[in-house]
Amino acid sequence: MKIELAAAQPTPKEIEVSFPPESIDIAPDAEIIENVDFRGSMWRDSHGPHISGHFSTKVKVECSRCLIPVERSIVGEFDDLFEEEEKTVEQEFEVKAEMLDTSFADGSVDLAELLREQIVLDLPEQVFCREDCRGLCPKCGQDRNLIDCNCSADIDPRWAAFQDLN
Repeated sequence: MKIELAAAQPTPKEIEVSFPPESIDIAPDAEIIENVDFRGSMWRDSHGPHISGHFSTKVKVECSRCLIPVERSIVGEFDDLFEEEEKTVEQEFEVKAEMLDTSFADGSVDLAELLREQIVLDLPEQVFCREDCRGLCPKCGQDRNLIDCNCSADIDPRWAAFQDLN
């Protein structure tokens, strides 16, 4: 869904849309499994056009320890200010501190791409299937949550003195 920034008015225009999971690809190790619902608004002030709102979806990611699929809800909010590229200069310019929260657009914004960026930013760096996940055995690769593989752990000789401490 393309949003034309020139259509932004001082009075906020409500936007409510739902994207199917297959329309937004977020990452190779994560998959959207529920519609991405967005409810927000678009308006223009003295700084330029804004798009803000609230989004929610559900994603499937791998547990960081044992690699089994885990479902997580992603809910977030954002407020993006856009600078229309036709107003920008073709040559180099200094980026000022107040410009760091500004996105650049060529007259329109793809709302699906904007939501993809927000979902990727809200994905947790590490996901665990449960807090006490034991992960995979580094020797045999078995899931230590399911079986006790009895592989001996090789201890670095520099740390061997700590083995007897309780």
